[in-house]
Amino acid sequence: MRYSYLQVEKYIADKITSLCEKRDISKYRLSQLSGISQSSLGRIMAQENLPSLVTLEKICAALGVTLSQFFQEGNSENLTEEQKEILRIWNDLNTNEQETVMSMLRGLRK
Repeated sequence: MRYSYLQVEKYIADKITSLCEKRDISKYRLSQLSGISQSSLGRIMAQENLPSLVTLEKICAALGVTLSQFFQEGNSENLTEEQKEILRIWNDLNTNEQETVMSMLRGLRK
């Protein structure tokens, strides 16, 4: 799907807002975690600036998602209900909790 420049700015701002809300992270805290100034984040959130790839990677890291996850559309139609539940739970975990779960899963795989 192709997006216009303004649609991308809106998508990015909306996605950051959504992830912040899900993780209970304020914009101030996001600034601290990402190392991006509050004014720069403010311009991104106001859809005045499109972040560079490096900036977006920093935001994603602070929010505990990959760039791929950030841009992934909510297309989960081929997933079972159990897989959808796992994704819902995963998305509500903070970074440390996600790391713990990954360690547990890797241990089970051996």
